[in-house]
Amino acid sequence: MGRYHHDERKNAVSPSETSPAGDEMVVHPTERVVNTRTRQRVVKNVHPTEVENVNRTVVRNENYYPVRNYQRNETVVEDYDCGSDLNNPQCRRVSPASDNNDHGRGRCGCRHHRRSWI
Repeated sequence: MGRYHHDERKNAVSPSETSPAGDEMVVHPTERVVNTRTRQRVVKNVHPTEVENVNRTVVRNENYYPVRNYQRNETVVEDYDCGSDLNNPQCRRVSPASDNNDHGRGRCGCRHHRRSWI
């Protein structure tokens, strides 16, 4: 008698005793068991709905855009100086690109014509 046993789980000390038959007896901390009884109750949630019926008229606006298509062919000429060696050319551009072989006809090199609708 008088011996103590240290319980690591609860950091508690419980006495160790000897039974009448001479056996050593260790008393551990009381284990707690929780029994839960669940009761169910019903809560009725009412969500009212209001319906609005809409009568709609759709006005379809049709827009027309007649277009006349025509084609224009363009030629771009670029001049390069490639030196005198045909087997090892060292090409560099020597003049800016020229659209439509522009001969003083304006910035884009094109002639503008007014066309009437048919």
